[in-house]
Amino acid sequence: MAPSHSKMMAPPIRERTLRNIVSELTQLYLSNRTRISRAVYLMLFVALINRVRNAVAEQKAASAREAAKRAAQARIGPDEGASKKKRVELNREFFRSLLRLLRIVVPGWRSKEMRLLISHSFFLVVRTLISLKVAAMDGAIVKSLVKGNGREFLMRIVWWMLIAVPATFTNSMEST
Repeated sequence: MAPSHSKMMAPPIRERTLRNIVSELTQLYLSNRTRISRAVYLMLFVALINRVRNAVAEQKAASAREAAKRAAQARIGPDEGASKKKRVELNREFFRSLLRLLRIVVPGWRSKEMRLLISHSFFLVVRTLISLKVAAMDGAIVKSLVKGNGREFLMRIVWWMLIAVPATFTNSMEST
């Protein structure tokens, strides 16, 4: 007689199907799900700590390099060190160049380009003013809504809609 085993023996490899393997792995996972979840969370936490530690070390190294560079420049002296950054100034040459560019962009006072420049500038200013008015009206609408004053709320909504017509026109003029 063959000895009886208390544990089930795994069938030979040839008899195991993919379905059986997946079933056994699923059963193994379900019986150890809490331990597996804890292990995964612990590994993620350790990885996070390691990344933070590396980032801090890299920041310290970069700070040390900057300090060394500043110390080296201080020893050499500001005149002998690396070239200074050139300071940009608003001088006559800048305004001459700007005027030359404007003559190219706007060939004359009565040209199409000048009219476009003036109309776009005008609509930008109007759009800004309308935006300020709409923001104030939005606040007033919310205030009347919070107070529970339905009549005032509806009147403010009507005024807001009336302002929306020129606002829409202004926005469409700005996008052309």
